[in-house]
Amino acid sequence: MRSGEAEGKDRDKALLEAALFLAPKPLSRGELVAILGDVSSAYVDGLLNEFQQELTAPDRGIELHLEERKALLQVKRRYIDAVAHLAPHQDIPRPVLRSLAMIAYNHPMTQAHLVKARGNKAYGHVQELIERGLIRAEEHGRTLLLHVTDEFLRTFDLSNVEEFRFHIEPPSSEKLRPEEEKAAEKNASTSDDNGTPSDNGSPEEGVGAIID
Repeated sequence: MRSGEAEGKDRDKALLEAALFLAPKPLSRGELVAILGDVSSAYVDGLLNEFQQELTAPDRGIELHLEERKALLQVKRRYIDAVAHLAPHQDIPRPVLRSLAMIAYNHPMTQAHLVKARGNKAYGHVQELIERGLIRAEEHGRTLLLHVTDEFLRTFDLSNVEEFRFHIEPPSSEKLRPEEEKAAEKNASTSDDNGTPSDNGSPEEGVGAIID
């Protein structure tokens, strides 16, 4: 490889590393091609493979994860416990985290059901979790249907939401029985669930889940 080509490749690899470091989500081959400019997907694949191999060295604390033609930089598992407190979302208040745990366990879950179990403060919890990108909401009749996002899975190092359910068993007090689900839906149909109804109590204790 000629000197100019080597320098160009080093620059591209450095740019690729910078992009992956700053990206809040996995980047696709197409996105990386657009960032590098005027290169082929095969060229990007070559850079990713080289970079991934370099990061396997024992003196590197991060690794490159490649899945479904997407790339993501992540901390190596053996170092996670020592640095986890520095990760995003570590400042989530405990009540909000409990609501997030319940949404994840019942995924997808309506906002009406969440409020039935967690009280009216859950409206604010939902808004904060949406702003953080940990859940998304879609219209569902007069209420909202809540889904966890890829950001939630990355934050808690999960492959999918089923993996979360496998490890967590919430207290029965926060599981909605079928008749309670019907009642919650009935209540939602008589009031706008995107607003704040009268306060019927807001339990502070519930799903220990991802916070204990």
